Amino acid sequence: MNDKSFIIKALCVFIVTLFLWVSARAQSNVVTVLPITDSIIVTIDPLPSSINSSFSEYAGKLLPDSTFLFTAMRNDAAEDAEHFFETNWYCYIYESRMLSEERFATAKPLPRNINHPNYFNSNFCLSEDGQRMMLTRCERTGEGDLHCHLWESERRGGNWTKPKKLSSVINPGDYSSMQPCLVEYADYEVLYFSSNRPGGYGKSDIWYAIRKNGHFQSPVNLGPAINTDGDEVTPFYDKHSNMLYFSSDEHHPIGDFDIFCSEGALGRWQPVKHLPRPFNSVYNDFYFVVNQCSKSGFLSSNRPHRDMVDEDTCCNDIFYVEWSKPQKDTVVLPHKPDIHEKIASVLPITLYFQNDCPDPKSVSDTTDKDYLELYNAYIGDIQGYVNKSGEGLTGEEQRKAMYAVAGFMRDSVQTGYARLQLLQQYLTEAMLNGDTVNLVISGFASPLHNSDYNKHLSSRRIVSLLNYLRKADDARLSPYITGEKSGLYLQIFPEGAVNHAFETDEVRETVFGLKAAKDRKIVITNQ
Repeated sequence: MNDKSFIIKALCVFIVTLFLWVSARAQSNVVTVLPITDSIIVTIDPLPSSINSSFSEYAGKLLPDSTFLFTAMRNDAAEDAEHFFETNWYCYIYESRMLSEERFATAKPLPRNINHPNYFNSNFCLSEDGQRMMLTRCERTGEGDLHCHLWESERRGGNWTKPKKLSSVINPGDYSSMQPCLVEYADYEVLYFSSNRPGGYGKSDIWYAIRKNGHFQSPVNLGPAINTDGDEVTPFYDKHSNMLYFSSDEHHPIGDFDIFCSEGALGRWQPVKHLPRPFNSVYNDFYFVVNQCSKSGFLSSNRPHRDMVDEDTCCNDIFYVEWSKPQKDTVVLPHKPDIHEKIASVLPITLYFQNDCPDPKSVSDTTDKDYLELYNAYIGDIQGYVNKSGEGLTGEEQRKAMYAVAGFMRDSVQTGYARLQLLQQYLTEAMLNGDTVNLVISGFASPLHNSDYNKHLSSRRIVSLLNYLRKADDARLSPYITGEKSGLYLQIFPEGAVNHAFETDEVRETVFGLKAAKDRKIVITNQ
């Protein structure tokens, strides 16, 4: 991967995470119900390069006339990298046209009155007739912080008017409101949106507000059936099926953010359901919308796909989703993967560590630390590692180093842990079913110390993983880890340092640099 591509992708990592967590963080008679509990045939394909790019694209919406609108993040390669978060990136709403499921016209940004350069313009919805747009506009309030409000524009004579900010009822001054979904009824409208305003259950909650005669009533929280102590974001309401779709980092997701749904309206909701694979993945999945007049939709995700130019999964792309029930005269038995297929689907897993952890300066082969506490400490010091990786550098060289480490931390480190959680669940299922599983665990270290020390360190890292597996899920795997019960067979290889040496002894590179970060790991495979 070339330097420019890596810088772009690493930057996207911070943009997307920052934007999602800023809050702490054409009508038809056809009913478009997604049959969550039925056997359905689902296909998910990334949109072509006329839409998706090396940056992030998300929040795609298809209008009845085949106009396709979406949000994209871009970067104009600012020269000043003195402050990591103050690079010149921006967020615009783009317009294209869907020519077929696989072909889209070249996308162009909407006019300047919508895409105001002083804001991050994003997360929009349109009225049923396509003549009104509600959008999110965010502005910086401090280093790395965004403050978001909801605005509204009208289409007159084929052109969008200058947007007006919604009243303080929707946009309280000190809090963010974003990701609108407007639902129209005969004599009123309901606005669903995400906000970190007071009175919620967690970081970002989903709220609704009724608008009658052009005036909004006070927003109401959707309640604990929907909202948790985490982040609930990207609401989309399909009024034909009375179904709310949203993403959450709680409700037991398999990735950092997963798509969920609940039937109901306003403050009354059925128990939340988790959309099955392949709607969800071990990556971030959100901005799910259902198209009108068809059993299809769009979602945004940073999951890998066939059109990616490299293996990094930092940035979001838009995917076209289509589903259908089997024909009545056809018997379709959906393939249910066995436990070994499930385990294979998350392997290999690479887990990463802070420098000289666990138990710095120890020459022991074992530790009482478990990987979860080591992971939390590592993730908690993301900005520290990013800053240290750029110390002593300037300009493009500094920016490149910092973006590379940022991308690694937000992508590889977090993805590894998400896959580990799935592996632990699958191993528990396998052991309780009496299956046999063979795994190979290899430990590695950077070449900062001598060979013997690095092998001891690699061994401690492997033990920290075993401690995690032994403790997780009420210690159900513990007897299989300790050998009291048979079924889980582990081959352990503390390899030590990989075969390369640092070209410098600067701490910025040997401790905080990308090459050193990638060396400090354990790898789990089934062969």
